[in-house]
Amino acid sequence: MKLINSPKKTQQGFTLIELVVVIVILGILAVTAAPKFIDLTTDARESVMEGVKGSIESAVSLAQSKALIESETGAEGEIQIGTQFYALVNGYPAAADDTGADGTTGKAWGISKLIDLDSGSDITASAAGVFQHSKATTPANCQLTYADAVDSETRPQITEDLTDC
Repeated sequence: MKLINSPKKTQQGFTLIELVVVIVILGILAVTAAPKFIDLTTDARESVMEGVKGSIESAVSLAQSKALIESETGAEGEIQIGTQFYALVNGYPAAADDTGADGTTGKAWGISKLIDLDSGSDITASAAGVFQHSKATTPANCQLTYADAVDSETRPQITEDLTDC
């Protein structure tokens, strides 16, 4: 019986072709997956603003319910929640704080005080019903604007500009 001399095949590592293929595959995965993780801050800011919008909607519903119970559905009015008074326009929370004749804030707060944002919040609320994300690239383009109800049958309008959060 004759033995055929065959060189022993021992593999010492990966071939150059195998390494190149693995690097190319990893590169393709990195290029397709990276954009999904790079710009999450914009999505987070938009989500925060959507949450604020939901808070405003809830506050409007609760204040309007209390206004209906107290028959405060006229062009102007106010409701008391706890020790605070809140201005109403057509039975819904007012966009702006009630101002006295001298231009100072009167005794009734508008929508910005009704939703009572945390002091450490990144959301700034003006007395005129404008809510902005202070850490946005352009806060004026990452805002919600609350407008007074036009009548007692129409809910207040909340417009959003989230183009540059």
